[in-house]
Amino acid sequence: MRMSIPAYVSLGLAVAMVGLAYAAHPQSGFLLAALPAILVLVGVPLILNEMNRRHMDKIDVRDFKLYRVKDLAGLPVGEPVRLRGQVKAVSLKWLNRPHFQVSDGSGTIGVFMVWAPREDIKPGDSVEAVGSLRLGLSKKKLVWGIKMQRLNSSQGTKR
Repeated sequence: MRMSIPAYVSLGLAVAMVGLAYAAHPQSGFLLAALPAILVLVGVPLILNEMNRRHMDKIDVRDFKLYRVKDLAGLPVGEPVRLRGQVKAVSLKWLNRPHFQVSDGSGTIGVFMVWAPREDIKPGDSVEAVGSLRLGLSKKKLVWGIKMQRLNSSQGTKR
């Protein structure tokens, strides 16, 4: 399990503030109140991350119809989709909400994950993603992904 960079920054700031406050006025009662709050800052992101991953593990990708990227343009927003392709670029990993550019030979589409996949997916990996079709900020369609997994070489990327 991992936390996002903002969660680590929040934790670091809280620990630093508690440390400075305790150094200025060393009282054990303060530590008894502050340490549980610090534990909450660690526990909540980790628990939410694990809950999301357990939900993701229950999703059966066979329930989603497989499409090629070029066919997604004609589908309505909100349509559940599954696609296979190769990851061309990855961004926003530091937020634990990565955005992948996936290409299947017929086109490229952004797959914005609601939560981080279990595997560390990198550019060049062949993947299968499931989610729903959405409009991005630029009014361009993208997939709001709920599950992404790396494909074995025997599964391939062809439909």
